[in-house]
Amino acid sequence: MSIPVYITSAATWIPSAESCKDALAEGRYSDEENEVNDIPCLPVASAGISVPDMGVIAGRKALERAADVVGERVDLILHASIYHQGRDHHWNSAPYIQRELGITDAFALNVEGMSNGGMAAMDLAVAQLETGRAKSALITTADRFCPPGFDRWRGSYGIVFGDGSTGMVLSTTGGFARIKAIASLTDATLEPLHRGTDPFTSSYGEVIDENLRVAKKSYLEEVGKESVLQRAEEALLSVVRTVCEKTGHKTDDFAKVLLPNMGNLMMHVQFYNPLGITAERTLWNWGRYTGHLGAGDLTAAVARLVETKEVSPGDHVLLVGAGGGYSLTAAVVEIESLPEWTEMTTDFELPADVAR
Repeated sequence: MSIPVYITSAATWIPSAESCKDALAEGRYSDEENEVNDIPCLPVASAGISVPDMGVIAGRKALERAADVVGERVDLILHASIYHQGRDHHWNSAPYIQRELGITDAFALNVEGMSNGGMAAMDLAVAQLETGRAKSALITTADRFCPPGFDRWRGSYGIVFGDGSTGMVLSTTGGFARIKAIASLTDATLEPLHRGTDPFTSSYGEVIDENLRVAKKSYLEEVGKESVLQRAEEALLSVVRTVCEKTGHKTDDFAKVLLPNMGNLMMHVQFYNPLGITAERTLWNWGRYTGHLGAGDLTAAVARLVETKEVSPGDHVLLVGAGGGYSLTAAVVEIESLPEWTEMTTDFELPADVAR
């Protein structure tokens, strides 16, 4: 990179969690899926807060943590999400977040990268920063998965969805971790996996019970499960190989590997087995309580890693994001210091029957 780019701060906002036992008792979740996914609870935001305002909360905390480095200057704001943001069309939530945070003289834009949105936004921000077009960037994510449009427990195969928001500040001035390499890749042959066979529509409207299983099932029946898994694995290994070649690392060199939060079986099939790693090298011990935080899994994991001091200066960490399309972004970061953040933004209230 021509200009060094650093992660200056990261933070989350995560509401209290609902037990999977409640969903099981009410018939909103099955015993079989509960056993396979091994996710005991999911954070659930109340209707009293809008999704963009969730992004504002996390973004403000990230800016507070970065204030000593970037001051009041933010040149770029990117907001990523995968679900409804409060308006159907003709409106972007990124400028709303910018206005609520009182940021002027910045460019704000929404990034639609589905579950890879947060990582894709990081890649786009790094490109701006390393060429000198910006000195600092704020990346936010926010999602709330609520009825009637989406069922967090049964909306997809092998993934259950938790509510939350994240914020990350990148800067050329300094930070606790330097981004040594970042790369993105899309295997568009897997695009139909999230589209299915239904015809395109011509207008917006409220979607009742948007179930990703329908689209996935139709495509899996057409091409076969093994074909999908093989192409997904090849894309994963390709993007990881690209960043590792830039830094000279092998997978075994990383102190931690940060991944999306999915069900236990899917984590093994889609990530652990192809990368040759175990859950102990990831943050699965925390991510299994949050479930899939939409576009924010990786930012949340970075915040968790630092808040709990699970890394040390000199450690290298591999970040891998994945989303529909099929889109992947991987980054290698080097931990240079551990900031003293007194607040634990990645802790949240668990149900009485769930112990961490």
